Amino acid sequence: MSAQKTFTLSSAAVANIATAAQPALAVVLRKNSGRLIGLTVLALSMAACNTIPKADMRPVLAEPNVPIEQAYGAFDKETVSNADQPSIAGQRWQNFYSDERLKGLIALGLENNKDFESARLAIEKARAQYQITDINDLPRIDGSGGYTRQAQNSRDKNPNSSYNVNLGLANYELDFWGKIASLKDQALQNFLATTAAKDSTQISLISNIAQSYANLSYSLAQLKLAEATVESREKSLFIADKRFEAGIDPKLPSLQASASLENAKLAVLRAQSSILKARNALQFLVGGPIPANLIPTPAVSNITSQQIFSAGLPSELLRYRPDVLQAEYNLKAAGANIEVARASYFPSISLASSVGLSSGSLDDLFKSGSVGWSFGPSISVPIFDAGRLDANYDVAKIEREQTLAGYEKSIQTAFREVSDVLATRATLGDQLAAQYRLQDNFEQTYQIADARFKAGIANYLDVLDAQRSLFSTQQGILDLELQKIISQVELYQVLGGGANLDVPTVIPVPHKNLVQLVNIPANSNKAKAVDAIDAASSARVASVQEAQAIKQAQPTEKTTFKPTAVVDVNNDGKTDAAVGVLTEKTSVNETSVEQVPVTQIVEP
Repeated sequence: MSAQKTFTLSSAAVANIATAAQPALAVVLRKNSGRLIGLTVLALSMAACNTIPKADMRPVLAEPNVPIEQAYGAFDKETVSNADQPSIAGQRWQNFYSDERLKGLIALGLENNKDFESARLAIEKARAQYQITDINDLPRIDGSGGYTRQAQNSRDKNPNSSYNVNLGLANYELDFWGKIASLKDQALQNFLATTAAKDSTQISLISNIAQSYANLSYSLAQLKLAEATVESREKSLFIADKRFEAGIDPKLPSLQASASLENAKLAVLRAQSSILKARNALQFLVGGPIPANLIPTPAVSNITSQQIFSAGLPSELLRYRPDVLQAEYNLKAAGANIEVARASYFPSISLASSVGLSSGSLDDLFKSGSVGWSFGPSISVPIFDAGRLDANYDVAKIEREQTLAGYEKSIQTAFREVSDVLATRATLGDQLAAQYRLQDNFEQTYQIADARFKAGIANYLDVLDAQRSLFSTQQGILDLELQKIISQVELYQVLGGGANLDVPTVIPVPHKNLVQLVNIPANSNKAKAVDAIDAASSARVASVQEAQAIKQAQPTEKTTFKPTAVVDVNNDGKTDAAVGVLTEKTSVNETSVEQVPVTQIVEP
């Protein structure tokens, strides 16, 4: 695009445009000052021939290439996915979790955790920043007063005194082109993104507390199992030592019994270490000491109220996952930034006025003859900016494309995380069933080996082998039971469960600019509600089939390069660079930019 702008004047035509766009406001302003209308006509005339990008009215369409309307795959017997059963993410965490001790710890964490407190404060900061942006659109009236005493020269024997009091309206910009409204919308979307970030922090905190609670519970169970195994193996070592001392068995069974005992003691130490780490993690998440009455019992069998876990459909992630909502709000903020960049092409029209009192005597200051006033509009028109407006507009468009890609990625990430948890759960039930069968097998093996040993048919090594196998299997069962509970917590988390869905989002209502105040229907309560709902509404997400159709319907691009000069930098007779015009043609537009494909040369 060319950076040089040319302008023509057509005051009559533009006056009609201004009057048609805001008839009520035009009448009000004409009453106050005819000059304002003249300046407005002048500014609009100058901007009429400016190269202003056309407003893109097409809705933003995300293409994450995820089957959002199809059910998930890879299920266990306790998980379902269909449109008839809503996602468990729609449940409040107080209803999803059934363990009262766990719910007490979660409540403590939401009250004391520093990360969550920081997220709450971030919301307050974002709300204050939005209020600053909104308040900037209100008229600002300043008052001032002063006293001056001056003489004409050093020989002046009668210096003059002057008193003045002024009340003035600072420059107030009329938002004809929506720039200020777009700035407010951008600030509002940033505020909503911060609220979504807080929800993400809350979901993560609740999930981490639940997982740490389960880890502590099963570490206690591992310790209990290991201590019982130590007691059993101490008896086995005693028997093996006595049989060796009596010359019945060789020393090998005694050595193996001693090794088995040491392994069990190591298991005790590992379990104690895991308990300490789990308590530390839980204490950090809760934000303080853990009350004794909230310590979990060993091997809690169930911490949720669910018998069947419904994953819903992938499309529900768009509503329940706060990280997806946060990316969506960022996308909307980027769209508002485009409108700000586009509005910058238009003139900026401001009003300023003042009224004051001035007198040489304080006694006469408030008399009628000392009153003075002023009223003056001002208009700023972009005439030559060397392409800054074009560059800012291009940057805004690229930033929206980046945030759109981030939004699509957040949907893909959410879908992948749910699919991973479902894949983990798909075989957990079968693994547990197999592990319990192994436990039954090794329990019978131990009983038979012990009976054969007591009958003198087999040696004690068979008993020790059966004990080791049984202990290892019991440890594996506890690990799998822990994984099962963790998978329930993770499924609730990745589906977006844990946010305060019953607490409505408080969306601030912005103040109206003077231009908007004349539009009475836009200021009704219904219009305000519609604006708030629109601010929190979701972008449309295309299905896989729609995305493919969109790509096929996109115009093809053809790029041609026409060199206008070649450069031999080294004077060696070989071409090192070429300067020319690179033309990109599509069915929509055509742009030509002078570029160098080898060496980049920037001309002033």
